[in-house]
Amino acid sequence: MRLVTSCMLAFVCASLSIAQTQEDPLRFSARLHGGFSATQVHGDQISGFNKFGLCAGASVDIRRSERQGVQWGILYTQKGSRRVPDTKNGDFNSWRYRFTYIDMPLIRTWNPAPEWWWGVGIQPSVLVAAEEDFYGNGYSELSYLELNAVDFGGVLQVGYMWSDKAALEVRLSQSLLPISERPDQPVQRWDNFMMNMAIQWMVTWRLG
Repeated sequence: MRLVTSCMLAFVCASLSIAQTQEDPLRFSARLHGGFSATQVHGDQISGFNKFGLCAGASVDIRRSERQGVQWGILYTQKGSRRVPDTKNGDFNSWRYRFTYIDMPLIRTWNPAPEWWWGVGIQPSVLVAAEEDFYGNGYSELSYLELNAVDFGGVLQVGYMWSDKAALEVRLSQSLLPISERPDQPVQRWDNFMMNMAIQWMVTWRLG
């Protein structure tokens, strides 16, 4: 938790120091987000973005110029993983995880054109619920795996304003630290550990 806090403070200080080189006053605008996510959990031995979930929330855009700014938000995001059975080859095994997080992305943004922007930042995520479904009977509380309370990750963002108020936005987030302990492996690699990865497609509505 101290590492997460230190990284966030360093990122905020760096962003504000860049912003203070400008003489224009700070401008704030609120944004509402809604959409869906395609997610995967590295380290669970299942590959591919095969778990879909919901994501929604709000953020604040802070800037001194039209060219760059800082965004901080709170998003409800369903993440997880799903194993698809291979029935043609007699494999009927299916299971799925659903991990619900409150994401708090802090993103430094740049606008190469008035209608386009991109950003990079850090994203601590607080675990709200962890569920599993091994028999197709619905989700129940995760029983055999213990997840960390906070998932600390990075995030990339690209957006397009298609009107004065509405935008389309895509985000890619990736855990930078393991979300759970993994058994000993013969060869230790970064993907031996369970980590969240998510692609979020969202419609954004700007207020103010």
